This record gives sequence, C-alpha cells and structure tokens, in this order.
Amino acid sequence: MSRPIPRRALPGLLLAVAAVTSGCSGAAAAALRPPVEQLRGGSLAREVDLSGARITVGSKEFTEQKILGKILDYALQAAGATTVDRTGLSGSSIVRSALETGAIDAYWEYAGTGWSLFLGHDDLIPGERELYDAVAAEDAQRNGIVWLGPAAFGNQYAVARRSDVSGPLAQVRTLSDMAAYIRPDPDRATFCGAAEFLDRAWEDLQRSYDAYFPASQVYQNDFALNFVNVARSSPCDFAEVFTTDARIRSLNLTVLADDKGVIITQLAGLTVRAQTLDQYPPLRTLVARLAPLLTVDTMIELNGLADLQGLSEDQVALRFLADRGLIGRG
Repeated sequence: MSRPIPRRALPGLLLAVAAVTSGCSGAAAAALRPPVEQLRGGSLAREVDLSGARITVGSKEFTEQKILGKILDYALQAAGATTVDRTGLSGSSIVRSALETGAIDAYWEYAGTGWSLFLGHDDLIPGERELYDAVAAEDAQRNGIVWLGPAAFGNQYAVARRSDVSGPLAQVRTLSDMAAYIRPDPDRATFCGAAEFLDRAWEDLQRSYDAYFPASQVYQNDFALNFVNVARSSPCDFAEVFTTDARIRSLNLTVLADDKGVIITQLAGLTVRAQTLDQYPPLRTLVARLAPLLTVDTMIELNGLADLQGLSEDQVALRFLADRGLIGRG
C-alpha cells in the first residue's frame, strides 16, 4: 500500500501554476506553466536525460487521465524535454487517433480499451497482466504503438448503488444480485452510464448476467453525473463508476461485486509512437521510474485531490512529483 501524499504546501510550484487554473487555456495556459528551473533538482533530472527532446503529451478528458497526462508532462520537463500539452482530448478514439497520426507522441491508456476498441477483439484475456502483455505485443506489431509499463494500478468499470438504502435494494451486493432484483420487475431497473461504457461494455454486461434494463430506463450522461445521480437515486438506482474514483467513498456508494468475473482489471500503460521512442530512448527509464509509484491507493488519492478538494490537475501532478522527490520544490 502506498504512503499517503502529505498535505504540506508546495509554495513555489503551486503558486506558479495557480494562474493555469484561473480560466486560461491553450497557448495562454502553456505560457503560465511553472518555469522549468522549478522542476529541476529532483531525481528525474539526475537519472533521465531528455535534453533536446520535443514531446507532445495527450490524455482523455476525465480527471484521472488529465492527472496522468500532467504528471508525464512535468516529468518530461524535469528530465530536460520541451513539451506540448494536449491533455483533455474528448474520448478514447479521438486521443488514439491523435497518437496514430502524430498529433501527440504519448498518452496513458488502459489495456482493456486497447484490446477491444483499438485491436478489435470481442473477448478479454483472463488475467490482468496477461491481457496487458497481449495488447502490448499486438499493438507494437500491427500499429507501431509501444506500451511502456504497466503502472502499478489498473482501472476498470464497475456498477455502484447508494449505500444508505433500505428494502430489497439494500440486499443487492453483487451483479448477480442486481439481476435477481430487476428480473421480476423491470420497471424498477434504472441505470446511468456515460457514452463510452454504454457503447462498449453495456450489452456484454447485461448478457453475461441476464440483467436487461429497458432502454427507456437507461440514462446516458456525462461520467461525472453518474455519481451524483446514483447517490440521490434519481434518475437511477445503479450507475457506472471507475474503481479508482474517490467519489465512491465520499458519496458513500457501494460497488457491486463482479461475481462472475466479467469485467477485467485494465492495467494502465504509457502508449508511445515507436518513432518517438526510437528517437528518445530515455523515455523507457522515465516511465520505469513513474510506473511503480502509480498504485491504486495513490490514484484514488490523486483523483480525490482534484474532484473533492478542488485542486487543478496541474497542482495534483506537481504535488505527486515533488512529494516523491522526482522534481524540485521551487
């Protein structure tokens, strides 16, 4: 288990990055990044030399992805690289297309997404490391995309309900229980999910558990609204969540056990264009330093710093890197 991230302030770094969180974006935000000198002085500057490298960093749009992207961005700068920040792209397909076309050079991805969405496989390989290794091998051979890692955490879809309920719903603790709850009375089957989950995983989950929700009672919304909607049981009693999201704890949600093992943990890895890695081999060393530190407990805490405490993704990334001694404190 990882140690908690200390709550002590990072005066130089956090003040320098505060302007980034005040509404600026694009080139204006990039101009307000902390000076590179403030990122030096940690172990990355001593152990990894990416002087002269120019690397464009991407991410998807949700909190965890943006934090991972910012961690990579600042770590690269600490190692001497010049970076372009293109974090926050909307959706897996868009950020992957950006990687394949060279609009970005690297971003963190999850093995299950690579296997099903990008490599086109219908069935997941049992075992999280086995799945990751299969994705890495095939993606490199077919597409020239290298997976570095994996990180010490995996994310996965899950289904949650409110904890403070009574009656039959309070007895629903597994996905099989959910199926048994809704099967006799489909009118009480209500579910909230984001577009990507509903497109990729929903049909297989319903089929595997024989738990079919009427289409009119499945609500597609932004991912963040899943937590709010299920916490108040309006308009849904069940919702899609990610297992590393701190809002599961803060909103007192119960994650239903996947008792048939349908949903596989998706280990995270840094996906990099092979051309980029060939040009800048020290990227391997940099990711080898970061990956073991990105544990499940750490990701839950980092996500919570942003989603619950209101820090920007930049501030969260800088705190993580500084508290681990990877960068200087300014």
